[in-house]
Amino acid sequence: MWHSPVHMLHNSRHVRADPASLRRAGGFGVIATIEISKTIHQKIRLRRDKAASAPHRGEESTWNELTEHHRPVRDSAPNEFTAGPHERLLAICAPYSLCRRDPWDRLTCSDLDGTRTMLSLDWGVCSRTDLLSRVHWLITSGHRTGFEAERARWVDISLAEAERHELRETAESSSDAAETLWRLERMLNNDRDIRNVDFAAWDLVRASMLTRCGFALGWLTEDETWDTLAILDQGLRERYRSWTQVSESFRLARWYWNSTSGKDEHFNDLHDLNRSLVLLSPDGPWGLIDWDVETPEPSFLILDDLLDAGVATPLSAGDRKACHALGALD
Repeated sequence: MWHSPVHMLHNSRHVRADPASLRRAGGFGVIATIEISKTIHQKIRLRRDKAASAPHRGEESTWNELTEHHRPVRDSAPNEFTAGPHERLLAICAPYSLCRRDPWDRLTCSDLDGTRTMLSLDWGVCSRTDLLSRVHWLITSGHRTGFEAERARWVDISLAEAERHELRETAESSSDAAETLWRLERMLNNDRDIRNVDFAAWDLVRASMLTRCGFALGWLTEDETWDTLAILDQGLRERYRSWTQVSESFRLARWYWNSTSGKDEHFNDLHDLNRSLVLLSPDGPWGLIDWDVETPEPSFLILDDLLDAGVATPLSAGDRKACHALGALD
């Protein structure tokens, strides 16, 4: 059954209480306290992760190489740059634009052959239908569904311990078991506060990267590309309230997905921390583009092809009525 991303990512922040009743109950004070507490915890966690992931002595050259690798490329001249709706949508793709040395403010890819190879090898995407299928999966499910299921399952310590015992018996001969065991250990220890991480940014930012690549390879029209980015933008805005929150969610979800320890984990930490700092720096995409820049409402232009390809199924009358009530469909 097809559900629009806006409907599927809908959460409690859309429930609005009467302002007068909130004031009578001290609601604004409670909300303010929660938001301040969130901000404090995020800053403490970022500061702690910076300290843990900072270059060790002798690693300054690696850090400098990463800074150069992530140096933002922008097509527009600084004095001509405007942070408009299209720039705001393109900023979602910026983590991958930086790594691939693509102009983050344009719908272009600097290496088309490399992009085609990457999509084929890493994603199994060799056509428009493949691309639409992957984007649809990331929007509606992605890795976050499995990660959230693990988190819910491992809340029961007795079940988690039993699963850990089973995984230890097969971890040496199975990479999947070894990675699952790694994630279970991280969840039990609540490393990096992983029990409270919203994994959605990991899926939605990658979907934006695929969308951008799809346009570069001629698999999506320009209108479809902007519209799909607008879908992803709505999903992110419903989950997060700043680029800093997106950055933190993306970085920690990627760490959890990698499921590696030792030298590989440390290098990935260096890479991801460096990229986050560049993205959020005053000259970085997420430092230049204000979170609250308005973007167009999506029209779900790829929906017909998703239906024709059998990737999505039509909404029932009841679901469609519910989506209309939520404002998720035009």
